[in-house]
Amino acid sequence: MAARREELGLSQGDIIRVLAYKSRNAVSNIEVGIEGLPAKRVYAWAEVLEVPRDAFFRFVTGETERLEVPKAVSKQEVAERLSGAEAALVATYRKLPPKYQRRLREQAEEYATLARATRQSRNG
Repeated sequence: MAARREELGLSQGDIIRVLAYKSRNAVSNIEVGIEGLPAKRVYAWAEVLEVPRDAFFRFVTGETERLEVPKAVSKQEVAERLSGAEAALVATYRKLPPKYQRRLREQAEEYATLARATRQSRNG
């Protein structure tokens, strides 16, 4: 879990803020396996770590030993491909709690659908 967090360019402090943990110790203990991940937080962790929820659940419950996820794009690679406004949007998104991230994704999909409909009506 720590490797994936680092791959995404997130700090333990980011996890603490987004998932509302009280201390860095709690996050550290979960990452190194001293403490188990509470079932009620599994999906929130999956969202933050940008991994499929069901696969992550099977991983943390021990059903599977390894979680295969595509390599995350580094901050450097993202910065090279995104405009300043896009990079700021991504940075803000990563600071949001998982439920707000999900809502933002849903709204973005709605805007994309509206944009497609507008283009089709202009071309149609």
